Amino acid sequence: MDANQKLQEFMAEVSRRTEQQVYALAERAEAESAAILAETQARCEAEAEREITAAKARIDSKYKKRLSQVGYRGKTTLLSRRQTLLLGLFAELRERIAAFTESERYQSWMESLLKNKQPEPGATILLRAADMHMQEALRRAAGTEVSFREDRAIQLGGLSVLSADGRRCVNHTLDDAFAGQYRGFYRNHSIDGGNE
Repeated sequence: MDANQKLQEFMAEVSRRTEQQVYALAERAEAESAAILAETQARCEAEAEREITAAKARIDSKYKKRLSQVGYRGKTTLLSRRQTLLLGLFAELRERIAAFTESERYQSWMESLLKNKQPEPGATILLRAADMHMQEALRRAAGTEVSFREDRAIQLGGLSVLSADGRRCVNHTLDDAFAGQYRGFYRNHSIDGGNE
Protein backbone atom coordinates (compact mmCIF):
# COMPACT_ATOMS: atom_id res chain seq x y z
CA MET A 1 0.00 0.00 0.00
CA ASP A 2 1.45 3.20 -0.95
CA ALA A 3 1.47 6.47 0.90
CA ASN A 4 -1.13 7.98 -1.37
CA GLN A 5 -3.53 5.20 -0.72
CA LYS A 6 -2.92 5.42 3.03
CA LEU A 7 -3.48 9.13 2.93
CA GLN A 8 -6.75 8.62 1.10
CA GLU A 9 -7.89 6.02 3.58
CA PHE A 10 -6.88 8.25 6.45
CA MET A 11 -8.74 11.17 4.83
CA ALA A 12 -11.79 8.96 4.26
CA GLU A 13 -11.65 7.85 7.92
CA VAL A 14 -11.34 11.46 9.12
CA SER A 15 -14.14 12.46 6.76
CA ARG A 16 -16.36 9.62 8.04
CA ARG A 17 -15.65 10.46 11.71
CA THR A 18 -16.22 14.14 11.02
CA GLU A 19 -19.50 13.27 9.30
CA GLN A 20 -20.55 11.16 12.28
CA GLN A 21 -19.66 13.97 14.68
CA VAL A 22 -21.44 16.52 12.52
CA TYR A 23 -24.45 14.18 12.31
CA ALA A 24 -24.41 13.64 16.13
CA LEU A 25 -24.04 17.39 16.72
CA ALA A 26 -26.84 18.07 14.25
CA GLU A 27 -29.11 15.53 16.00
CA ARG A 28 -28.26 17.01 19.40
CA ALA A 29 -28.84 20.54 18.11
CA GLU A 30 -32.12 19.45 16.55
CA ALA A 31 -33.22 17.80 19.83
CA GLU A 32 -32.22 20.90 21.81
CA SER A 33 -33.99 23.09 19.28
CA ALA A 34 -37.12 20.95 19.52
CA ALA A 35 -36.97 21.11 23.36
CA ILE A 36 -36.48 24.88 23.31
CA LEU A 37 -39.28 25.23 20.78
CA ALA A 38 -41.60 23.03 22.87
CA GLU A 39 -40.75 24.96 26.06
CA THR A 40 -41.23 28.30 24.29
CA GLN A 41 -44.52 27.12 22.83
CA ALA A 42 -45.69 25.93 26.27
CA ARG A 43 -44.69 29.29 27.81
CA CYS A 44 -46.46 31.18 24.99
CA GLU A 45 -49.58 29.07 25.43
CA ALA A 46 -49.51 29.62 29.21
CA GLU A 47 -49.03 33.37 28.71
CA ALA A 48 -51.81 33.44 26.13
CA GLU A 49 -54.08 31.53 28.54
CA ARG A 50 -53.31 34.04 31.32
CA GLU A 51 -54.02 36.96 28.99
CA ILE A 52 -57.25 35.35 27.78
CA THR A 53 -58.34 34.68 31.39
CA ALA A 54 -57.49 38.26 32.40
CA ALA A 55 -59.32 39.63 29.34
CA LYS A 56 -62.36 37.47 30.16
CA ALA A 57 -62.29 38.73 33.76
CA ARG A 58 -62.10 42.36 32.58
CA ILE A 59 -64.93 41.83 30.10
CA ASP A 60 -67.01 40.01 32.74
CA SER A 61 -66.40 42.81 35.24
CA LYS A 62 -67.28 45.47 32.67
CA TYR A 63 -70.43 43.51 31.70
CA LYS A 64 -71.52 43.17 35.34
CA LYS A 65 -70.88 46.86 35.97
CA ARG A 66 -72.91 47.87 32.92
CA LEU A 67 -75.67 45.44 33.87
CA SER A 68 -75.71 46.92 37.37
CA GLN A 69 -75.87 50.45 35.95
CA VAL A 70 -78.73 49.52 33.64
CA GLY A 71 -80.52 47.82 36.54
CA TYR A 72 -80.00 50.86 38.76
CA ARG A 73 -81.24 53.22 36.05
CA GLY A 74 -84.25 50.99 35.50
CA LYS A 75 -85.07 50.90 39.21
CA THR A 76 -84.57 54.65 39.50
CA THR A 77 -86.85 55.24 36.51
CA LEU A 78 -89.48 52.91 37.98
CA LEU A 79 -89.32 54.58 41.38
CA SER A 80 -89.49 58.01 39.77
CA ARG A 81 -92.54 56.95 37.77
CA ARG A 82 -94.20 55.47 40.86
CA GLN A 83 -93.43 58.66 42.79
CA THR A 84 -95.00 60.77 40.03
CA LEU A 85 -98.10 58.57 40.05
CA LEU A 86 -98.29 58.72 43.83
CA LEU A 87 -98.01 62.50 43.87
CA GLY A 88 -100.72 62.71 41.21
CA LEU A 89 -102.96 60.33 43.14
CA PHE A 90 -102.59 62.26 46.39
CA ALA A 91 -102.97 65.62 44.63
CA GLU A 92 -106.30 64.34 43.32
CA LEU A 93 -107.23 63.14 46.81
CA ARG A 94 -106.37 66.57 48.22
CA GLU A 95 -108.67 68.16 45.61
CA ARG A 96 -111.48 65.79 46.60
CA ILE A 97 -110.99 66.67 50.26
CA ALA A 98 -111.14 70.38 49.36
CA ALA A 99 -114.37 69.76 47.40
CA PHE A 100 -115.82 67.85 50.38
CA THR A 101 -115.03 70.69 52.81
CA GLU A 102 -116.88 73.06 50.47
CA SER A 103 -119.94 70.82 50.30
CA GLU A 104 -123.05 70.84 52.53
CA ARG A 105 -122.12 67.43 53.93
CA TYR A 106 -118.96 68.76 55.58
CA GLN A 107 -120.66 70.60 58.45
CA SER A 108 -122.90 67.64 59.25
CA TRP A 109 -119.82 65.38 59.24
CA MET A 110 -118.09 67.75 61.68
CA GLU A 111 -121.19 67.75 63.93
CA SER A 112 -121.31 63.93 63.86
CA LEU A 113 -117.69 63.81 65.07
CA LEU A 114 -118.72 65.65 68.24
CA LYS A 115 -122.05 63.81 68.67
CA ASN A 116 -120.46 60.34 68.39
CA LYS A 117 -117.72 61.09 70.92
CA GLN A 118 -118.83 63.97 73.06
CA PRO A 119 -116.01 66.05 74.52
CA GLU A 120 -115.68 66.62 78.25
CA PRO A 121 -116.95 69.92 79.69
CA GLY A 122 -114.40 72.70 79.28
CA ALA A 123 -112.72 71.07 76.27
CA THR A 124 -111.35 73.21 73.47
CA ILE A 125 -112.30 72.47 69.87
CA LEU A 126 -109.49 73.32 67.45
CA LEU A 127 -110.57 74.32 63.93
CA ARG A 128 -109.00 75.75 60.81
CA ALA A 129 -109.69 79.43 60.15
CA ALA A 130 -112.14 78.65 57.35
CA ASP A 131 -114.32 76.58 59.75
CA MET A 132 -114.59 79.07 62.62
CA HIS A 133 -118.04 80.12 61.34
CA MET A 134 -119.41 76.68 62.44
CA GLN A 135 -118.86 77.32 66.16
CA GLU A 136 -122.51 77.52 67.21
CA ALA A 137 -123.61 74.42 65.30
CA LEU A 138 -120.62 72.50 66.67
CA ARG A 139 -121.29 73.72 70.23
CA ARG A 140 -124.83 72.31 69.98
CA ALA A 141 -123.47 69.02 68.61
CA ALA A 142 -120.98 68.78 71.49
CA GLY A 143 -123.81 68.90 74.02
CA THR A 144 -121.58 70.51 76.67
CA GLU A 145 -119.74 73.77 77.31
CA VAL A 146 -116.72 73.95 75.01
CA SER A 147 -114.56 76.73 73.65
CA PHE A 148 -113.16 77.14 70.16
CA ARG A 149 -109.74 78.10 68.95
CA GLU A 150 -108.19 78.46 65.51
CA ASP A 151 -105.35 76.00 64.79
CA ARG A 152 -103.08 77.01 61.91
CA ALA A 153 -101.77 73.45 61.69
CA ILE A 154 -105.16 72.34 60.38
CA GLN A 155 -105.06 73.05 56.66
CA LEU A 156 -107.42 70.55 55.05
CA GLY A 157 -110.22 70.49 57.59
CA GLY A 158 -111.72 68.52 60.43
CA LEU A 159 -111.19 69.23 64.11
CA SER A 160 -109.20 68.28 67.17
CA VAL A 161 -110.56 68.08 70.71
CA LEU A 162 -108.20 69.30 73.42
CA SER A 163 -109.08 68.10 76.95
CA ALA A 164 -109.97 70.66 79.62
CA ASP A 165 -106.58 70.18 81.30
CA GLY A 166 -104.79 70.48 77.93
CA ARG A 167 -103.00 67.14 78.29
CA ARG A 168 -104.93 65.04 75.79
CA CYS A 169 -105.85 65.78 72.22
CA VAL A 170 -108.11 63.67 70.03
CA ASN A 171 -107.29 64.38 66.40
CA HIS A 172 -110.14 64.18 63.90
CA THR A 173 -108.44 66.31 61.23
CA LEU A 174 -108.43 65.52 57.56
CA ASP A 175 -104.77 66.57 57.61
CA ASP A 176 -103.89 63.70 59.97
CA ALA A 177 -105.97 61.20 57.98
CA PHE A 178 -104.38 62.38 54.72
CA ALA A 179 -100.84 62.11 56.16
CA GLY A 180 -101.62 58.64 57.53
CA GLN A 181 -102.86 57.46 54.15
CA TYR A 182 -99.76 58.88 52.47
CA ARG A 183 -97.39 57.14 54.92
CA GLY A 184 -99.37 53.90 54.72
CA PHE A 185 -99.28 53.92 50.95
CA TYR A 186 -95.50 54.32 51.01
CA ARG A 187 -95.08 51.50 53.52
CA ASN A 188 -97.50 49.09 51.89
CA HIS A 189 -96.43 49.63 48.29
CA SER A 190 -92.63 49.77 48.75
CA ILE A 191 -92.30 53.24 47.23
CA ASP A 192 -88.65 54.36 47.50
CA GLY A 193 -87.82 51.27 49.59
CA GLY A 194 -90.80 51.66 51.96
CA ASN A 195 -90.60 48.04 53.18
CA GLU A 196 -86.89 47.53 52.71
